[in-house]
Amino acid sequence: MTLITTIHSYAGGVAKSATARDLSAALVLLGQRVLLIDADHQADLSVSLGVDIDEQYASADDSFGQTIGPAVLGTGPLPAPREVYGIELIPSSITLYNLEKELKADVSMVVGLRYALDDYRAGGQYDHILIDTNPTLGDMATLALLAADRVLLPIPPNRKGLRAGNFIKSRVEKGHYQRLNPGLSVLPPVITQAPNTNLARQYAAEINELFGGTLGLIKQRPGLYPLAMERGIPVPLLDSSDGRAEVMSVAARFLEVVQLSAQPAPGGAKRGA
Repeated sequence: MTLITTIHSYAGGVAKSATARDLSAALVLLGQRVLLIDADHQADLSVSLGVDIDEQYASADDSFGQTIGPAVLGTGPLPAPREVYGIELIPSSITLYNLEKELKADVSMVVGLRYALDDYRAGGQYDHILIDTNPTLGDMATLALLAADRVLLPIPPNRKGLRAGNFIKSRVEKGHYQRLNPGLSVLPPVITQAPNTNLARQYAAEINELFGGTLGLIKQRPGLYPLAMERGIPVPLLDSSDGRAEVMSVAARFLEVVQLSAQPAPGGAKRGA
């Protein structure tokens, strides 16, 4: 069974793309088959894996053709994924910015990614599909959330992170996203960029209480994460000590939670995440 998880926050700078990259790499190391989709026109995720299609292609149309764009618009299929560190990647491009304009012109297209992924889901060639979306509450976020079974929130232990996480949780469970995709549920979040301060620990405790637990905590490592971005290597493959251990622990917990939530509950319904 293929499970689709969108990694999302409307707040920028919360380590969303780093979480998508490192979780995908860790899942591969744990024997999972992973398709990673970069749906953020900033393409930070793709570049952090060493894939910059805006540099590879001279034509904007050619760059756009390597993204989810044509499949969402219904003008072509999803592109063949690229294998990077064992991850199958559909990259992004700055040209994907134009897709949001098209979504505003025809809101029916927000289901385009869900339909495009139906064949992958039915075929079962992946255990997990992870989608990284841009930091927004706009149509691109809706596109990614309508395609997903689960949403994973990276939340730094500060007021900004907690506020964003609480808002999206509410929108999924009781608001806009729940009405559009009733099957979507919120996973326990990942606490990211955690400094070693009393204030951060207080916020981490609030996050844990709000969500009933977390997948784990990723510490603030100002040397490691910029280096991973610069070299285009996921942290679990670049680091051999605590940074790797943190990510691998989050990935193991992620597997426990999503596999439990996918099991039928008494009466045949799936359990909540």
